Amino acid sequence: MQASDNSTVAQRASAPGGGYRGVAAILVAITAGCLVGLFYGRTMWLASQGPQRALDRLSATRQQKEALAADAERLAEAAADPRQAARHHHEAARLRGQIPTIAAEIDRLQDVRDEALRAADSTRYRVAALVGQLTSFAGDLFLQVLKLLVIPLVVTSMICGITSLGDIRNVGRIGLWTLVYYMTTTAAAVVLGLMLVAWIQPGRAADDTFAYVTENVAAKQDTTALGTLLNVFRGTPGDPGSGMFPSNIFLAASNTNVLALIVFSMVFGGALTTLGARGRVAIDFFTAANGAVMQMVHAVMFAAPVGIFALVATNIAKNGGAAAFATELSRLGWYVGTVLLGLAVHFMILGALLWALTGRNPLRYTVNLVRALFTAMSTASSSATLPVTMECVEENNRVSNRSASFVLPLGATVNMDGTALYEAVAVVFIAQSLNLDLGTGELIVVFVTATLAAVGAAGIPEAGLVTMVMVLTAVGLPVSGMGTILAVDWFLDRMRTTVNVYGDAIGAGIIDRLVVSALPGEGRPA
Repeated sequence: MQASDNSTVAQRASAPGGGYRGVAAILVAITAGCLVGLFYGRTMWLASQGPQRALDRLSATRQQKEALAADAERLAEAAADPRQAARHHHEAARLRGQIPTIAAEIDRLQDVRDEALRAADSTRYRVAALVGQLTSFAGDLFLQVLKLLVIPLVVTSMICGITSLGDIRNVGRIGLWTLVYYMTTTAAAVVLGLMLVAWIQPGRAADDTFAYVTENVAAKQDTTALGTLLNVFRGTPGDPGSGMFPSNIFLAASNTNVLALIVFSMVFGGALTTLGARGRVAIDFFTAANGAVMQMVHAVMFAAPVGIFALVATNIAKNGGAAAFATELSRLGWYVGTVLLGLAVHFMILGALLWALTGRNPLRYTVNLVRALFTAMSTASSSATLPVTMECVEENNRVSNRSASFVLPLGATVNMDGTALYEAVAVVFIAQSLNLDLGTGELIVVFVTATLAAVGAAGIPEAGLVTMVMVLTAVGLPVSGMGTILAVDWFLDRMRTTVNVYGDAIGAGIIDRLVVSALPGEGRPA
């Protein structure tokens, strides 16, 4: 038996798409993507109408600043309290004081754009445009293929996981402990974020001159905590494919509404277990289908280094390359550092939790997850990373399919430790940048709403920005404050998604050892 296990490990390590060679290839891909993005990204940005897009954003920013300043003046005139009126007058003056700086940047970018247009026919820019187009195509294709596998993987794995548990009471036991783990770690992440942001106080040195609130964020201004939570269950009115219980399950699948598919698959799998021999045919079908989907995942991972390289290079290039990224960090360096420190500490806490509760080596467990973590960092999507996470957890870390097929799809939807920590830090940071001090009661509101908002966040890029509106509204902070952090959110989104995926994988290992291994017919994992 031991020889067979060693042979399997050796085969997996030598496979081009997995094991040590696969990890090494992805490391090379990320390094190459960073180098191309940092040192050739500006040329790609210039050749692909990047200056014009930046000009459009700056023009919209100037208009938004003018509108916000006018709103502040109106609030000042209507305020009965002289102190409130003075605060609004100060805010209006501050916003108007930023407009000349934005105008100067517009003038500078117009010169850059004109220079890029004059050189558009040069061989250098034509090559850069072609490289940018092909790189973007490779990254988009890889991401789309991963998303293509999410729906069939969630449905088949959840049904297989439920049916493999046998007694329907086992589902409730595993589900209860999974939710306890998820809610506990999410709450701990929020507390950690609040402690760090209160200690470091990054908002005192913030520069929001070029802050701009995007339309998808502004559209959520009237969102309330209760309304958001109700929509998680009922769905958005007028959208039959949204919510936990959509009226059209096929539309839910087309909208990648993973939570609805999880609920449907759990109920469907539980129903199959009650049919006896008649249900066995369907169970065998979904078992075979799940195996086929995992084989497709293996095939996709052969191309992972190319896709990850393309995603990394494209994301850096479309934001202007090394110089532009350095400028963003200089404006928001303390904020970025606070978020990264919090994510790193929580990452280590999760590893320590695995060791304390299961006795497993967290370093080895983490090394076996490297491909999933790098994929999460590249795609910024827990859902898109799910196929790779399941492969790493089951095959590399020997977590049983009974655990992985239940815990991981659920975690990719409701377990967002990194997002919760990020939202707590961001909200207090915004308050600090506005020279507002949040009291104990308001911090408790931030804790509760950030924890619940993270549960309601979709496993897609930048979903945390939308749910953050709920937290800001709950403590009475202006949504316009989010414009301060949008410049670096594309980078932090990848970091917090990596922690989200790691938390899911750690949860699968813990639930497997403490709960599933105690069920009939399941031994302790290796």
